[in-house]
Order: sequence, then structure tokens, then C-alpha cells
Amino acid sequence: MTRDLRFEEVYPYPPDVVWRAITSREALAEWLAPNDFEPALGRPFEFRSDPKPGWDGIIRCQVLEVDPPRTLRYSWVSANGAVDTLVRFTLEPVPEGTRLLLEHTGFRGAKSLMISFLIGAGWRRILRHRVRATVERLAARP
Repeated sequence: MTRDLRFEEVYPYPPDVVWRAITSREALAEWLAPNDFEPALGRPFEFRSDPKPGWDGIIRCQVLEVDPPRTLRYSWVSANGAVDTLVRFTLEPVPEGTRLLLEHTGFRGAKSLMISFLIGAGWRRILRHRVRATVERLAARP
């Protein structure tokens, strides 16, 4: 059994602003979690959150693709290894601004599939509200 997640949002700002929201360590901390991210090919990094039962609070990642301001892809390993997946952001200019496509793929096995439903609900909420707020804040900066 495999499950992949796919979400789209359009933000009324140019791709470079949305790109900063998904590649700036500070911006990522605003809408996802504290991290040590750098958009450098091959670089490992972590997102850190409060531990929960069955989860140490750490998402271990590695940058697999960086093509500014269009594509960012990284591995995503969490839940003590139960989730070993890939996350890909693709930005596309559209007349309304920028379309962001998020694909979180490779959920395999019963535990990973159950976790995918929680992660999917989180991604939907995060993209609609938290990323949008970060993009708006970044766009307001001179």
C-alpha cells in the first residue's frame, strides 16, 4: 500500500516571494518548525518540534533538488523512521501570482499510511493559512 499527497495553492505574489517563504530558515520556522535548513544540494537538515508518544519530534531531511525559484525537493524521515518520504515544492507563475504545488510522496506500510492522513490535514491547513501569512509578510518588506 502506498499513498501520495498533493496540494495546490495560488498566492497573489511573484515566485521569488513564495520561494523565500519555502527556502528561508526563518520563514520555514514561522510556518512549519524550527530548523537548520539551507537551500544547498545534498545538505542534511532537521525540523524540530516537541516530542510526542511514538515520535522524537525530529524530522530528518536532505536537500535533493534546488532550482530557484521553481523547485525544491528534499527527503523527509520522521516518526522514528516509520515515515520515509519525499517532499517537493514546485512554483509556477500564473496570471493570479504563483501556483505552489506540494507533493509529499512515498507513504508505505500501515503506520506510515495512518500518519499520512494526519500530515495531509496539516499540510492543507499550513498552506492555506500559515504559508499564506508568511508570504504576505515577506511581500510587505521593502
